[in-house]
Formats: sequence, C-alpha cells, structure tokens
Amino acid sequence: MAQTNFSFNPLPYYVPKKGWYEDKPPKEKGGMPIEVEIAGPIVIENKFIDPKTNTEKVIITDEDQKVIVESSDILTTQKLPSLMKYGFSINEKYTKDLGYALQQMRNQLPISYLYEGVGILETPFGPIVSLNEIYTTTEFDNKSPSDAICENTYDLAPRGTFDNWFNMYIDEVKGHLLLELAVIFGISALVTSFLKHKHEIEFAGILFSFTGQSSTGKSTAAALAVSVAGNPTKGNETLFRSWNATRKHEIEFAGIIFSFTGQSSTGKSTAAALA
Repeated sequence: MAQTNFSFNPLPYYVPKKGWYEDKPPKEKGGMPIEVEIAGPIVIENKFIDPKTNTEKVIITDEDQKVIVESSDILTTQKLPSLMKYGFSINEKYTKDLGYALQQMRNQLPISYLYEGVGILETPFGPIVSLNEIYTTTEFDNKSPSDAICENTYDLAPRGTFDNWFNMYIDEVKGHLLLELAVIFGISALVTSFLKHKHEIEFAGILFSFTGQSSTGKSTAAALAVSVAGNPTKGNETLFRSWNATRKHEIEFAGIIFSFTGQSSTGKSTAAALA
C-alpha cells in the first residue's frame, strides 16, 4: 500500500496518483494485482505532545487546504472514519490497513514541541518569536530536532505592508509631536519586552494611558501605537480591543504591545493591576 505523490512510502508499491492505494492479489493465477483506492490524500504532517493533557497529537492535512489537529488515537480503526466529517475521503472497508499505514507515517516523524503564547518565547533550544508567523533564531534552528509549533488564536497578521506604513508615518505622523509620541509608546513596548527577555530589566512592560474628551483622537492614537506591532483593527482577538476581557487573559500577553479602548475611570484600578 502506498500514499502517492508524497515522500512517505511504507511499502515498495507506488502508483502515480494522489491518494492511498493498495495492491490486492490477482483473482486468477498469473493475473495482474488489483489496485484498490482506500483513501484520498491524507498526510500526517507533524506530531507533538500537548502540555495540557500530556498526550500526543498529530497534525493531519490533505496537502491542500484542510489542516486539523487530533489526538493520535484518531488513527485507530474505530476513530479513523471520523476524518470524513472534515472532508477526507476514506474507503471504510480498508480502515485497518489505512490506519496502520498512517501510524507508520507518524512513527517516522520527530516529536515537535508546542509553545503557548505570543511575542518572544523561551524554549529549551533558544528563543523564538510567535506573531502571525513563527520566527526562529539561528540558535533554535541549530539545536531543535523539529519545527516549532505555536498555539496562538489571535489575529496578529498585519494589514498592508511596511512600506505603506512607513509612508503613512512620513506623511501623516512625522512633525506632529503627540502622534510621534504614540508611535514611541508602541515601539517602547517591543523594546521593553526584548530587554526583559535578555534579563537587562526586571519589568515586562509599561502601561500608558491616553486621556481626554470624546472624539479627540485617543482611539486613533492607540491604534497608531499598536500598528508598530501588527494589526491595529479593533476586535476580540486582535491587539486593539475594548475593555471586555479578563485580567488573566491580559497577563498572558507577554512580549507584544496591547491596547484597550473604552476604559472608564471606574476601571483604572483594575488596569493598574496589570502593570
């Protein structure tokens, strides 16, 4: 049996088609083997230990658009057909053979590590930076036996390009002291986090507060400060949001700039506790 068009090949049979196929013995003596499709393309891309449950999980793809994360026992005969709810194609008559082949594919992969959080993360192999993408250091690449996997549910992908942002800064911000100050606040959050990571300072960040009358540009200034780190769009899973989250969740934001809007004077003591 073989998963075709992929690097893994548990048996020497290979068919130039996309999917899992198995050669069955011929029905008649001297006949040709019968090729049976047992599944569409299913790839075990990675495996890691979930630190919350201490169980192994696998990342399964169709090498196209579908990407799912499941416990490794999804590869058992009983649970394998449940992949069909994600759009995978499986011939249920051969789930035992398919499950064994996928387990062989999984066994050839090194164990990856799952890192939680955003910003600069310390790992046993050196620092990495987890934003909308994972950025590794030379130290990590040289020491880590596998790729890094980061659990991050926040929308940190920047909107637009750095060139457009820089042109905006030159045209709209430069020369306006208060707007320049907002940008400095944003940059200082990133620099402070880096210095904390390098053990040069003892605090992880500084809490800045924009005050003033309504419609004087407080939210705009806060969005400008956030824009140095990524997406300034307001939302529930972005760097810029209304004051509607718990203290615990905000403390987990170590290593990136974070901004709130709509904070009333009655909540300032709660905000101060985050500093």
